[in-house]
Amino acid sequence: MSNSSKKAKPVLALHDVALVREGIHILSDVNWKVRPGEHWAIIGQNGAGKTLLLKMIATYLWPTKGRVEVLGKEFGKIELQRLRQKISWVSSAPEQDLPQDQSVMEVVLSGYFSTLRLFETPPKHVVRRARMLMRLMSLGGHMKQSFATLSVGEKKKALIVRAMIKKPRLLILDEVCAGLDPVARKRYLDSLRRLIGRERSITVLFVTHHIEEIFTEITHVLGLNKGRVVFAGKKGTHLTSRNMVKLFGRNVRLTKSNQAFHMDVC
Repeated sequence: MSNSSKKAKPVLALHDVALVREGIHILSDVNWKVRPGEHWAIIGQNGAGKTLLLKMIATYLWPTKGRVEVLGKEFGKIELQRLRQKISWVSSAPEQDLPQDQSVMEVVLSGYFSTLRLFETPPKHVVRRARMLMRLMSLGGHMKQSFATLSVGEKKKALIVRAMIKKPRLLILDEVCAGLDPVARKRYLDSLRRLIGRERSITVLFVTHHIEEIFTEITHVLGLNKGRVVFAGKKGTHLTSRNMVKLFGRNVRLTKSNQAFHMDVC
């Protein structure tokens, strides 16, 4: 990380954050800082609190305790709706809400207006950006195609482009590889890597259960267990077999091959 990145304001900073629901502590004592130029994977078992943590960062939840700062703005000191415009969230299956009879280009462009359908004509520079991003995600030949006819992997790519159309500062990817076979998953992640390489001002938070999905551009990892941070820091330092045991509570072995990590349950 450059000295300028260290001096710049964090992309997000959580200080002693807790989330309590009906007396149950969903998140406890969460301290986490993400700096410009970093991309994070968030890992942990089902029920660890990963999605709720990210919903808070995306401004859809308010902490019961603690301080949350996102993109240099502290919750309680800024209108969250304005902050939300700079954050894009893509989950495993949001396409269910989108009208399937639209063209892929219409689905992508509707993201500029934050609507499910395209009701207005977008500016020409937005259309140019949509075409550029679709080509980057290997969707250049599908622009006029009906969204309903795309494969699962192609739909997921289109939703990434839709999320990126407004040039967000923060991109949250929540289990986006769910439902993809190994070949489709590799193609999807390769396209995502090209996108990250092109859009250098963005910070990615990538939630996954599968260690092998943590691609090269991910620089840091955060491990969450029962709502508490078990570890947080550089991928090469914290992605270890010992830390995986802390997260998953079983005998696991972590291996690395060609910059890719794999976890085996012993």
